[in-house]
Amino acid sequence: MDIVSSKSNIPPTSLTEKAGVVVFARITTTVIDLALAIAVVRLLSKTDFAIMGYILMIHEVARNVAVLGFPDSVFYYFERLTTTARRGFALQTIATLLLSGTVAGLAILGFIFFLPDLLSQWPEESIRVLQHFLPLMALVSVLEIPTWPTTNILLASDRQRVAAWYEMSTSIVAFGALVLPLTLGYGLELAIWSLVGYSVIRFVGSLVLLGIILPKDARLADTQLDLTITEKREFQGDYRMESRISLTDQAKFALPLGLSSLVGRFNKYIDKFIVSIFLVNTAYAEYSVAANEVPLIRVIPLAVGSVLISRYVQFNLQSKKDKLLALWYRGIEKVSLLVIPMTILFTILAPELITFLFETEGVSYTNAVLPFQLYNLIVLIRVTHYGSILQAFGDTKGVFYFSLNLLTANVLLSVPMTIYFGIIGTALGTLIANLYNWLLILRRIGGHMELPFWKVLPFPFYGKVLALSLSIGAVMFMVKEYLLINIAPFYSILSISLVYLVMYIVASRLIGLISQQDWNTLKHWARLSFLR
Repeated sequence: MDIVSSKSNIPPTSLTEKAGVVVFARITTTVIDLALAIAVVRLLSKTDFAIMGYILMIHEVARNVAVLGFPDSVFYYFERLTTTARRGFALQTIATLLLSGTVAGLAILGFIFFLPDLLSQWPEESIRVLQHFLPLMALVSVLEIPTWPTTNILLASDRQRVAAWYEMSTSIVAFGALVLPLTLGYGLELAIWSLVGYSVIRFVGSLVLLGIILPKDARLADTQLDLTITEKREFQGDYRMESRISLTDQAKFALPLGLSSLVGRFNKYIDKFIVSIFLVNTAYAEYSVAANEVPLIRVIPLAVGSVLISRYVQFNLQSKKDKLLALWYRGIEKVSLLVIPMTILFTILAPELITFLFETEGVSYTNAVLPFQLYNLIVLIRVTHYGSILQAFGDTKGVFYFSLNLLTANVLLSVPMTIYFGIIGTALGTLIANLYNWLLILRRIGGHMELPFWKVLPFPFYGKVLALSLSIGAVMFMVKEYLLINIAPFYSILSISLVYLVMYIVASRLIGLISQQDWNTLKHWARLSFLR
């Protein structure tokens, strides 16, 4: 799966290592987050799970609002700063986010007064519990938000291994802080206080770590950093290193990215807000289970896009649209080989997955199966990071516009469909909104590439992978429904997944979809060499 050519002036090892860190860290943290959700579901009643889910949703929305795109600005500015100036820039970024985090905390406190009106369908006792816990989550937000650029600072400083371990360790601490008290039977009160303790550890630990890797004396800097600067000069031409970036310049760069990211995050949660407003709290709990994408599938396109975006920019500046299109196609084809079959597999295994992961004795989430299947079909169009190609053409307004367009379409479709069809309607409305927005994005990209929208993606290849995945999926569905009907969910998942993947791999090799080079790349990634 060699997407990046070895002929690039940028060493392929560096690109592969950075991509490996992004993929590995995001998959690991997302899996931990999913395990956290599963553990909370199994340890709490539906009512308590709805309360906890709502608290965590409010916290995550507040965090996504408060970061304002400043963590993303690190990648853009760090390579333009001298070694000693990076420390000041990092402190400037953290101080700015500490201020915005404080504002976010105050907003959470203010939100408490609107809960009775927003959650009119919820029991009064549940609302009182939410009002009791939200001030603690406001404190968590104040402490956690300033640490959000830490991973990007580590990556921009060529500390890939440290970045990966930082991501994993903070996720593990958060998991333990929430799950351990619930496992020991202490309830929500101690669990929320444990999250406060996690936020203190993360805040102090992040400052100490950044103080170590960003020394005041340039002589203490890692020599690897000097090598990286030399490599960048060879690729981009020599450029002047700056000693300071003003907050105004940083804000001008970061805020548009922050707005696009913010709208995108709202898109992720708007359907849950709609369910919480129009349906009862148990329906919200069921939809919270249903509205989960498989972590591995979601991460891959974003990671590949982050690796290739610089090449897209290079080819566009050189007016080499044929090479840009070839690279774009190749990236999509390789991602499709993973994303499409995995999506089909988890769609047919939805009943068993939900039973095994979320249900306990006396607590059923059967109503979440069909919404889960509809929700995950969205992943079939996520075979690339569309925003990366728009940014390569300088079309940041397009990125922001399509985020707004998706949000609007999601609301207009999901509200009436939720009212009339419940959480099935919510999932279906979200799916239709994403398909509609996807067609508009293809048309916009086609305009930049001077192609009709149906040629923006390599649909012939995509169609072959989809047809093969659906064919094998249909066979496995029949086997599951008629031959494995009395088998336990875990063993059904294990057996169906194993046979499905073997059949897919063998068939793909026979018809030429998977090459030997793809196998070699997969082995390289599986070794996790970037962690050694």
